[in-house]
Formats: sequence, C-alpha cells, structure tokens
Amino acid sequence: MIMHTRQERIDVLMPTYNSARYLDSALRSLEKSVSSHRLIVVDHHSKDGTLEVLKKHKADVYFDDKSLGNARQILFEKSSSRVLLMLDSDVVIYERGWYEKAIKLLGTPSEDGRLIGAVVILPRVNPPVELEKFKRFWWRLLPSLHGDFFVTHSTLFLRDSIKGIHIPEQLGAAEDVYVWLHIRKRGYVSRTIMVDGIHHFTLSEKKGRWMGANLRILQSIVGKEALQFVLRNVFFYPFLAFVAAVFTQDPGMLRYNIRRWFGYLVGYLFPKRYWQINRDSTSPSRSQGQAAVHRNPSKLVIPES
Repeated sequence: MIMHTRQERIDVLMPTYNSARYLDSALRSLEKSVSSHRLIVVDHHSKDGTLEVLKKHKADVYFDDKSLGNARQILFEKSSSRVLLMLDSDVVIYERGWYEKAIKLLGTPSEDGRLIGAVVILPRVNPPVELEKFKRFWWRLLPSLHGDFFVTHSTLFLRDSIKGIHIPEQLGAAEDVYVWLHIRKRGYVSRTIMVDGIHHFTLSEKKGRWMGANLRILQSIVGKEALQFVLRNVFFYPFLAFVAAVFTQDPGMLRYNIRRWFGYLVGYLFPKRYWQINRDSTSPSRSQGQAAVHRNPSKLVIPES
C-alpha cells in the first residue's frame, strides 16, 4: 500500500481550447479541495479569454497544435509530482472531501491484489441525459463495467502507473483507452468513484465521428488490444442501445444512441476524414510568464478508409 497525505503537492494537468466558459468555475472548485498543487496547461491557441483566466490562476502554460493525445503526453512530460490529477476545463466538482476519498483509494490493493494506479473521479451529472441513462443501465446490470470505467477528463494517477507512456500524436481522441491499456500493462488497475459535480460535455452526438475515427487509429496502433472497444462502440452499440431502451421504456434514449452509434460507424469507416476536429491553429501572442512548446511537425499516419 502506498501512503499519501492531503498536504502533498500534486501537479494538476489540463488541456484547454477556447475553454473560458467553464474554466474559472472548474479551477475555483479545484482550489477549494486541492490546496497544494501546481497547474500545468497545454493550450490549443485559444482566442476566447482562456489565457487570461489561466494567468489569473497562475498556470504554467504550454502550446500545442497537433492533437488532444499529444497535449496529454506533453502534460505528463511536464509534470514531476508523485501523484497527478488530469482535469479537463469543463469539469466542476462540488463535493466536499472528494480529493481525500480519491487519494485514500489510490495505491491500495484491488480485489485481485494489483494496486490501484488511477482513480476516475466521475461527476454525477454528465450530459447528455440519453447517453447517461444508457451507461447507467448497463452499469446497474454489470457493475464491473462501472468499476473499470475509465476516462481522462478527471482522473488521479500514481506517476509510476504512467511511467514510460508515449501517447501517439495521431490520437485526437481515444487517448483515454491508450492510457488505460498502458496502466494495465504496468500491472495496475483503475477504479471509479462518483462525486457531486458536473462534466459540461457538449456536442456529444456530433463527437461520434471523431471518436469512431480515433478508435480505428487506435486499433491500427495497438492491434487486438483495442478490439473490445471497437466491438462495443462500432458493432454492438445498436443492440446494447435497443436492450437498454426496451427495459427502461425510453424510445428517446434509443433514438439518441442510434444516431451516436451511426457517428461512430462513419468515423470508423473514414478515419482520415474525421480523426481530428477542425481547429484554427493560429498562435496568439503569449503573455509574460507563459512558455510555448514547439515540436517539429511530422507526418501523421492515419489508416486508409
């Protein structure tokens, strides 16, 4: 068992892009619960006031214009603390004591004896409603799905669990799956706790193509290790949505998740077209005290459709 204290300073890692709408609320809620931390940010050249908010919260800011996966990799590389918190700019946690609860679980043995190397702090409010109903139906039916559910938008890590990781820069999404696979290769497991808060997850349905394309890219990188995710999200999704809708008597859930599945399928079939969300990468002038990360551009190898 690995012991931690609330006073131990941690690095908080955050990717941002035009995040001003929820960013200040997210950071204020963080500061109430994690008093001793260093905020490290990789920004995608925001133009909406994000940088001003980050300056107010004394963030160390770097810049990247490649992908979300590459941004998370830079964040890992720039961190140095024994415990890390990856937190997205639209996650606001209200619950008192959530950090103590999560850090108490981190590094303890799981049921099979492996140490818990990552704790997902999952807000109870996760729009859209139809997607959340779908997930929770299957979590109630198969509780192990909830225990192993993994995301990177609000997750506490032991540094050793992500040691040696190199997230491929081709991954504009599905980087959370890549991180989860790496943690398990390191001999660790992850666990999930629910907390009072909200993840302002916008445009979920439209992100289906993006995520489907990146599952295809992930599959080209890790091979059969990605198969369970491809099968569930690309091939079995309609059946799973139908079963959930029948038992919950919610046709709206079925309609929403079928549309979302169709996005996954289209993205999976045409990864070159949908692997990355279109963004203007024109770099703004940098404020004093901010640093930029510059890497030589390289050709990204995206699977053929």
